[in-house]
Amino acid sequence: MKNEIVYSITSPQKWQEVIHKNTFSKLKGKKLILQEKSGKGTIDVVNIQEGLAITFINVTLASNLKLKRVATKTNDHFILNFYFSSINIKEKIDTMVQSLGFDFYSIMLYSSMTESESIIPANIPVSIFNITFSKKWLHQNVLGAENKANNLQKFFGKQGPIYLYENLDFNFNTILKEITQSSENINKISLFSNVLRLLANFFKKIEARSVIGKDTYINPQDLENLLRVRKTIEHNWHEKPSNTVLAEQAGMSLSKFKQLFKQVFGDSPYQYYLNFKMEKALELLQKKEYSVSDIGYIVGYSNLSQFSKIFKKKYNFLPSEVNSNKA
Repeated sequence: MKNEIVYSITSPQKWQEVIHKNTFSKLKGKKLILQEKSGKGTIDVVNIQEGLAITFINVTLASNLKLKRVATKTNDHFILNFYFSSINIKEKIDTMVQSLGFDFYSIMLYSSMTESESIIPANIPVSIFNITFSKKWLHQNVLGAENKANNLQKFFGKQGPIYLYENLDFNFNTILKEITQSSENINKISLFSNVLRLLANFFKKIEARSVIGKDTYINPQDLENLLRVRKTIEHNWHEKPSNTVLAEQAGMSLSKFKQLFKQVFGDSPYQYYLNFKMEKALELLQKKEYSVSDIGYIVGYSNLSQFSKIFKKKYNFLPSEVNSNKA
């Protein structure tokens, strides 16, 4: 097996063939099976429609592998990589210490004109799920010929590398868990339905972005640094680090950091932090395990009216309207 594999974003089948040629593996239909010299595990491709497919990667490599993605000349394909994160926080409410955990998925979109480098370590199980769609599929099923002035048309009509990150609402966790079960046991109709629901939610989020202007080129290292800073923001519930501190962590000037952060995540660092807290508050409210005041405190507000005001500004309804069973 080679120590480095160079590829580009194209159809999953072509990517699978590149992996096959550079590893000790067998390719049976749309399933790649690693052999002992390369490791163990499988890479399964499931076609949903022409130009729309899912890839399930479940492997443990025998040695470290560097994956180098090179840019193509046009954006003919797009890939959605899904990330799973867990956040555990301990909060003191009255005299009790509560341990709270949040599980959530997020999506990173890459176009075929992007480039990146990553290393898959040896002897560690790796589980990856992604969706790939072609430009042709996008135009036939999402964009259409009408309404050319909308944000989706503008966004996907860019001539250059496209990066975009979005958090998924926690309601979609169940859908993702169904999809990420063993691909051999998935009902094709359910899979088709769930994939379309995920894509519809993702495209809706892109459409809702207020400004999609001309982007600045983002090199792979800058993107990795931005994703690391995003984790820092999410794990600091009560007080977001200053933009100066975050820019230093990202290895960027303050102006460059703020510009690239908004380009990738769709919000300023502070607005991203605020939206993330409100999404976690909504999740807690819908679970109906805590009072509104307790949830406000958990996400960093000692003043209930301030929490309610910010929550209503985002969702257009009060926290008490969600959690009516608790005082």
